[in-house]
Amino acid sequence: MTGPLPEGAFEHIRDHAWLRANRLFVAEGRHVATRLIQSPNFSAVALMVTPTAQAAMADAIASIEPARRPVVFVRTQVELDAITGFRLHQGCVALGERPIMQTEVPVATAGPIIALERVRDPDNVGSIIRTAAALGAATLLLGPECADPLYRKAVRTSMGSVFTLPFATAPEWPGALRELKAQGRVIVALTPDGRDILLAARAAVATRPVVLLLGSEGEGLTPGARALADVEANIPMASMADSLNVAVAAAVALYAWRRD
Repeated sequence: MTGPLPEGAFEHIRDHAWLRANRLFVAEGRHVATRLIQSPNFSAVALMVTPTAQAAMADAIASIEPARRPVVFVRTQVELDAITGFRLHQGCVALGERPIMQTEVPVATAGPIIALERVRDPDNVGSIIRTAAALGAATLLLGPECADPLYRKAVRTSMGSVFTLPFATAPEWPGALRELKAQGRVIVALTPDGRDILLAARAAVATRPVVLLLGSEGEGLTPGARALADVEANIPMASMADSLNVAVAAAVALYAWRRD
């Protein structure tokens, strides 16, 4: 950003198009805002807080070097709600500078890579990010049509884990999966009609580096993506259920890859 951010910018926190056009994103709540301002990879440009929230976050704000310290607007809860247009949790909202999205396929590294195809719900993307960070994923790769990981709801649902888990977008799809295969990674597609049970697939893959591939909440994986899978795995379920929420499936798969 060039120069201090005006207070009026907070009137647009529900306008995702405006935020993207101005290279901004939103972090709501004290915990998420604190993770933003303390992240070495992201920059918080402004905070709007109640006096109570300011006192609670004073040490975290003071710990930031002056050159990176965001401007802080202190307002009552009533004023804060009037400016933003809704009641904000914990009397705190931050605006961060949107980075240029990484589009290169991640290089081979320890831990599973989570690859998402057409996962359009920002709550699901945020939940997957939070789970991936907690269960040791190396990075998140988002194919076309996936929800923006810096969408306000995705950031909130991730509980700020989006500031710690590396992620990249993949404009070339499913070409990005081919690149990961060329790095020596095994592509494991999670699908209810997969031929192998997840734990059997885990045992067969053993210690080889893996990409866990998950698809759209409704349509599932596309034929093109499935064609590149080395393994198609399912999670056994009771007969009255036909599928799991994609974020839950990601959590189960990541947990399976931690079983040693």
